[in-house]
Amino acid sequence: MRRIIVAIDGPAASGKSTTAKFLAEKLGYIYIDTGAMYRACALQAKLEGFAIDDLSSIIPMLERIDIKISYSESGNIIWLNGRDVSQQIRTPEISAAASKISAIPSVRYKMVELQRKLGKDGGVVLEGRDIGTFVFPEAEAKFFMVADLEVRARRRYQELKAKGIESRYEDVLQELKARDEADASRSLAPLKPASDAILVDTSNLSIEEQVNKLYEITLRKIAELGESNSPNNSVPDGIEVYLAHSSGYCFGVKRAIQMAREAKVCDKPVYTLGEIIHNPGIVQELEEKGIHVANNVSDLKDSTVIIRSHGITREEYETLQKNNNEIIDATCPYVKRTHTILQKMTAEGYPVVIFGDKHHPEVIGLRSFGNDKTIVVAEDEPLPKINENSLVLIAQTTQKIEKLNELVCKLLPNVFELRVFNTICLTTTLRQKATIEMAKKSDVVIVIGGYKSSNTSALAKLSSQYCPTFHIENEMQLAGVDLSKYKRIGLTAGASTPEEMIIKVYNVILQKSGHFSTVKSIEEIPMFKEESC
Repeated sequence: MRRIIVAIDGPAASGKSTTAKFLAEKLGYIYIDTGAMYRACALQAKLEGFAIDDLSSIIPMLERIDIKISYSESGNIIWLNGRDVSQQIRTPEISAAASKISAIPSVRYKMVELQRKLGKDGGVVLEGRDIGTFVFPEAEAKFFMVADLEVRARRRYQELKAKGIESRYEDVLQELKARDEADASRSLAPLKPASDAILVDTSNLSIEEQVNKLYEITLRKIAELGESNSPNNSVPDGIEVYLAHSSGYCFGVKRAIQMAREAKVCDKPVYTLGEIIHNPGIVQELEEKGIHVANNVSDLKDSTVIIRSHGITREEYETLQKNNNEIIDATCPYVKRTHTILQKMTAEGYPVVIFGDKHHPEVIGLRSFGNDKTIVVAEDEPLPKINENSLVLIAQTTQKIEKLNELVCKLLPNVFELRVFNTICLTTTLRQKATIEMAKKSDVVIVIGGYKSSNTSALAKLSSQYCPTFHIENEMQLAGVDLSKYKRIGLTAGASTPEEMIIKVYNVILQKSGHFSTVKSIEEIPMFKEESC
């Protein structure tokens, strides 16, 4: 009989652990308590005297921590650096700390990597946070267990009492409520049921009833899949995977990141005004270094402030200066050039049209250098009424050159003089052309980059016109993407995507496609070519 992955998720004290243990025993599967891994991390932080929010200490700690799981008749045994900590990790203090430490991306990635290794061959029952949505989105059987808060609090209280741990029901209730809120609101893998998960309310069910219900459903899932022992990710032979030209960091982004990494973090607080780039991994890296994200310029005083590649408004710059901040200006030189053009044309009396997204930070900053005659027009947006004989047209650096040409054709019949400055970044244009050419000959395209990234979203939109397209932020999100039906797989990345992430995604695609070789540098990927700016 086929051995599958069973994923059980849900809030604390919903019955996940107990049900998962007995279900695994009934199926003859291995039970993996993923939550225990985070508890072990939290315990190690406590043993070393680190606060959970002390990222400068927590991140290096991950290199020294060794977590293993063994199995006995009584259940999982959790080993932390060679020591059995199965009981130590079950206190209310460690439970609360585990919820906080699991929200740290670096911790999460390390634990998820281990969990996937343990469960990759199937025949496992895993329970814990986001098992069905993040860790194993491809799991064949997914359950999301819920119960009333008061019911869960009573269960947890009785559990602690049976273990001889002193506690008050009211305290347990408040701890569970706080944990629910923290788990649901965290930015990385928040607690929520997978779209294909089966909801099981355990408020009025005994343990035996819970186990039997999940057991029957799991057997039906196995029957539906058929008697097969073939690998879940089997794919046909002859897969081609290649990378579009000009994928990854552009000149401006490379420059901004380098300036941020070289910023002196000691004498005064260091902030980036907004995220340095639309890439969660880089933002987290800088956060761990002590460079924080600030969103309100008026809150920054006597600090070092790094201006991101998008640039800021003229008013924000003046406020930073007035509040005695040291300014590291990492605005992209091509964005700066556009500022200069706008200022010059405005001074000469020209009304200026900015082609771009009025909500994008680059355009917001650019608009501040104009006047009341400066307007913003978005892609495919109806033109406002033009009452001028002369007009200047400039563009957000990440716009499509074809759309700029279309706007020129719309504006020209309405004015006597139209001055057009092609302020679109050359790399953006090359990247878009390369993506289109690749999509035309691909069966599917994977686009890598932050969901907030304008240029990455543009690549995904362009590609989707020619073939199925998946927009992902990191390699882990490929777990839920079935590539088995595609022979030609194209890969491209936005300007905020580091080479390391492109390499990771490429290697995962190779593995999912049945290839066991990997690349260590981006230059090894077929068709890659770095374009100069």
